[in-house]
Amino acid sequence: MNNFKVFLSKSEDMRNGYIKSLDNVDLNFKDKWLEHFELIPNFFEEIYSVCNGTKLEISEQIFFDFLPGFRLMQVDEVIEKYEKEYKNCSEFDKVIPFLADNAGCYYAYARKKDIECIILASYEGMEIIHSDIYLFWKTIIAFYDEGVYFLDEDGFLSYDFEMEGDIGRRYNIGIDYWK
Repeated sequence: MNNFKVFLSKSEDMRNGYIKSLDNVDLNFKDKWLEHFELIPNFFEEIYSVCNGTKLEISEQIFFDFLPGFRLMQVDEVIEKYEKEYKNCSEFDKVIPFLADNAGCYYAYARKKDIECIILASYEGMEIIHSDIYLFWKTIIAFYDEGVYFLDEDGFLSYDFEMEGDIGRRYNIGIDYWK
């Protein structure tokens, strides 16, 4: 089972109906992707071969978040944001946003030479939050397993800020974001 499917299973266990709320696979995903990027990283293949993210106009808002505060972007949005803001990034060879909040912040896949990591990109700059893809999945799955994520009184995905930091530091040693 790939990491994305493990994550989906954990999310579905907490929010019954989450998987059904995701948009159907974009059948042209690979063609669209390859028009803008030289290859499809396994990270995106895992995600977008299963679904096309979350629609902005989702009918049940309790399923809006992929991670608390962040929505899984759809393929066309990813490409559009990349083309407008990240295509000519100088800090990394490639920066591809995939999670968006409502304040202009993005979780993004970033590559520099052969190193793949996850960064937080905002108007303030870019900061590495996971030094590799595996640690991204390991950390957010641990957030489910160890009770960091929970549903608030209205049924929305929330998190324990202190526990998130503790677990984030445990799995992402040496990453300034978690200090």
